[in-house]
Amino acid sequence: MEPNRMAEHAKTARDAVAELEEPFKSEAFKIILQQLVSGGHVAPPVASQRKAQPKAAASLRKKGAGGKKERAAAGPSALNLGVEDIKALKAYSEGFDLNGTEQVAFVLANFAREHTELESVAAADIAYLHRLLISQKVKVVAANKVSDWTRALSWLTAPSRRKEWLTKTGNGYSVSNSGLLRWNELQEEREKA
Repeated sequence: MEPNRMAEHAKTARDAVAELEEPFKSEAFKIILQQLVSGGHVAPPVASQRKAQPKAAASLRKKGAGGKKERAAAGPSALNLGVEDIKALKAYSEGFDLNGTEQVAFVLANFAREHTELESVAAADIAYLHRLLISQKVKVVAANKVSDWTRALSWLTAPSRRKEWLTKTGNGYSVSNSGLLRWNELQEEREKA
């Protein structure tokens, strides 16, 4: 991209977020700049670009000392939240115990169900929402691999774990009927606290 064009995009993004306060200002700037540079298409976050693996190695990678292999993430998140949505995410998540990956995945899946147009969420969507919570300094479980979220989402569908709060739908997960009941219980617990 031409330097002059990039400077124009940066100025436009800076002007758009001029009246916001941190941390929303920097997050909104990144999002708007990404949209401008990509011509409206959402590019993957800068952090994931730095960690990108070569294509030959991306299909499989080693996991820990056990030597097991796992599939790499399917792709970037389909979500792209604006400033107001980021504020809503923080308000939505506050008051919940966000110390376990399953709990966080469930809360974020419900946020996506209620506040986005996604019919189902993928592990990359949960990872994206989780990073937004971290950037807003919300105390949340430290999990930074998409595989952590894939595992948590699959656990929430497993009959053996007696939760089945999510159901597998195509390439994603959606909140099940028992998940809706559990979600109402969690909201009641949060209101009592």
